[in-house]
Amino acid sequence: MPEIAFPIKKYHLCNDTQITGAGMDYKEHYRIDALEFDYWGADQFSPTELRRNQFVYKLCSIKEGDKVLDIGSGRGWFSLYAAKLGARVTALDLSKENLNKIKELNSSVNTVYGDACAVPVTDEQFDLIVALEVLEHIVEPHSALENWQKLLKPGAKLLVTVPYKEVIRYSLCIHCNQKTPVNAHLHSFDKKTLVKLFNKHGYWVKETVLFCHKLPNVLKINSLLRMMPYGLWRFIDTISGIILPQKYSYIAVIATLKDK
Repeated sequence: MPEIAFPIKKYHLCNDTQITGAGMDYKEHYRIDALEFDYWGADQFSPTELRRNQFVYKLCSIKEGDKVLDIGSGRGWFSLYAAKLGARVTALDLSKENLNKIKELNSSVNTVYGDACAVPVTDEQFDLIVALEVLEHIVEPHSALENWQKLLKPGAKLLVTVPYKEVIRYSLCIHCNQKTPVNAHLHSFDKKTLVKLFNKHGYWVKETVLFCHKLPNVLKINSLLRMMPYGLWRFIDTISGIILPQKYSYIAVIATLKDK
């Protein structure tokens, strides 16, 4: 099978120097990002993001005592949820600021500063690894997937979510007048590219699921019916997908390791 090619586009750092994506100082980017923006204030999640969170919780079926690795834990919503259920959680992120906040909110969470492509947790294996809206930020997604293999127990589950068929938008940096991707998203994925990527790099894809349709958001249903039961929301989400199949916001991939 031919290698899956992810084109290296040109992005920039604000030093008037044009560099390739492979040379981006992404560690510095995410350190500064956590300092410049408040991800922990009131109403940090939109109505659609709250439903996204609920959907992810349902996919995971976390049990007390499960060892869970949350890669790119960000504002910690998943790590804190899993820890509350009694899981033994490790949160991995490139922002010490965010990791400190997670630890402050729940001291049982093991926090590790590290890169998704070179996870420093090498002597442990996990029952569940999640990377929630992380893969689209990584210059070489296949490197991350290969790195995670050694961290999964046999038969354990990897859950990855990414934006679905995202049209990546760009803005012009006011400092250096170079084009930069909004939200630091470097890749756009659909079901075919994701399955091919996972199968190529050591995984069996057990399931792919589309979720958070754009129609309820456009019609303000998510906002107006913010407190509706999850089951009702999921029904509306599914019906919206029948009407407009390609207009989902996210896709989830559930995978396990291939047998050696």
